[in-house]
Amino acid sequence: MQDLEVIKVLIVNEHGQYLSGTATHWEFTEERIRARVFDYHGDRVTEQLKLVQKIYGTVWIAVKLDPTETFEFCDRCGTRLMATQAIFDGTYFLCSQCR
Repeated sequence: MQDLEVIKVLIVNEHGQYLSGTATHWEFTEERIRARVFDYHGDRVTEQLKLVQKIYGTVWIAVKLDPTETFEFCDRCGTRLMATQAIFDGTYFLCSQCR
């Protein structure tokens, strides 16, 4: 079986706001830099968006990130940060809050 390409996406609501926060406290923000980054296949984004639509009647979309963007992503909270701000602990890239 062929491995699926890793596709990083942001989730956008009907008002153009980005999904941010954590699994215990989701919120939407106007600030793209605060948006939570999802792995399209690994986080089962398609299924999650269908579930939101079914339960809440709300349509959210996944927006693919440009792979040339020079950002790292915190492996714990998914926050996007400049590569120079990422802390590598030998296994994970972390933001300062998750360190």
